[in-house]
Amino acid sequence: MTDPAQFAALYAYSPYHHVVDGTKYPPTLFLVGDNDVRVASWHSRKMVARLQAAAGDAAPHLLVTSFDAGHGIGSSVQQTVEQNADGFGFLLHYLAAP
Repeated sequence: MTDPAQFAALYAYSPYHHVVDGTKYPPTLFLVGDNDVRVASWHSRKMVARLQAAAGDAAPHLLVTSFDAGHGIGSSVQQTVEQNADGFGFLLHYLAAP
């Protein structure tokens, strides 16, 4: 990238580049489709690893990869149900829901 303004704009909204070492981040769950043609699945792997390295605490930073799913719109009903169950289960667990 040769335009400094474009670089600054991209950098400004990059969550990866704004993770701060020593910060206690809340538990996070990344649900990723390995066949996503819009977002490379390794970006999520890299972000989870960065959160784990920066936090150094017991809060989990987890990644669930669906190897036969894409960006969401092409997901089957079964894949959508499974992803929603994972997301709601994670949320309810960490909100200490009864």
